[in-house]
Amino acid sequence: MGSTVYKHSDLIGTIDIYANKTLGHSFNDITFDPIPYKAAEAMKKSKEITKKNYPTGEIKSTNMVVYSYPKIGAMTVVKDKTTGDEYRIFVDAYTLDEVQDKPVTETKPGVWSMYEMKLKNGVEGNLKEWEKSDQFTKSIEQAAVNKGVNISEAVTEENMKKLNGDAAITASTSRKLGVPLRGQEDTYYCGEASIQMISLYYGYPTPSQTYIYDYFFDPEDQPSGLRIDEMIQWAEDKWGKTGFHDTSMTNSEVVTEIDNYRPFYSTIPGHFRVCQGYLIQNGYFYIYINDPEPVGSNGTPKIELGSSRETNRIYIR
Repeated sequence: MGSTVYKHSDLIGTIDIYANKTLGHSFNDITFDPIPYKAAEAMKKSKEITKKNYPTGEIKSTNMVVYSYPKIGAMTVVKDKTTGDEYRIFVDAYTLDEVQDKPVTETKPGVWSMYEMKLKNGVEGNLKEWEKSDQFTKSIEQAAVNKGVNISEAVTEENMKKLNGDAAITASTSRKLGVPLRGQEDTYYCGEASIQMISLYYGYPTPSQTYIYDYFFDPEDQPSGLRIDEMIQWAEDKWGKTGFHDTSMTNSEVVTEIDNYRPFYSTIPGHFRVCQGYLIQNGYFYIYINDPEPVGSNGTPKIELGSSRETNRIYIR
């Protein structure tokens, strides 16, 4: 579930929240200066591909979905009338390219669902996180009522000033390194774009994403994204630095790296991003993310709950 933020009719941000308590915190992430996706075109193309590939099939539904997070696309579900089997056809909402519905394997995440991933963390723990988030939200609402602010109306600068300094809004600690943002030029180039970001931050010579890709792959190789060991190898070969693969992903490690002015790679299944800062506020720990998605963009700056979706980190020292 998401909300969009506009200023003078211009889209300036989105806020993603979970619409189900079993998924965890009610808040998910904030995206700044997002590129509008092509929902109508994606849904139309998804149906067209389905009718072409399954001319005798029964289309069950066509919806906008989050697939292989953070990608957004249209998904059409079609049922084979003879066998009863169901198939999914995905079309990316930014590129309008068809996305193959790949199964999950030991080494590949497939076209996975955020819903399925979050449930793996345990419903009981997610319910506790939702309750904690809900209590904080209610404290903000009560503070608004006490200050005479109508929470059913649009937020104004005047009302924000009324709330500023209230007991419900506590002091925060943060640090942001200012890592340059870069977007990935190809579906597989999230690692290459992330390498560019950190390279630019340190002032190293920064080659093209195609050059980085060709450093690891031969022309006859099947197109694929970079692996964690290859991200580490680049740091050692090109920067003379050591990469450390971490799966514990504690908040204290984020503070240590950022306070020592070391941005690092933060991964979610099948996708590299760069963490460039943190924010501690109201009992919550957030991380500032430079996301190279969507393909063909300049990248997307985000703030999200620390380690809420991360699967790996690579520290570069």
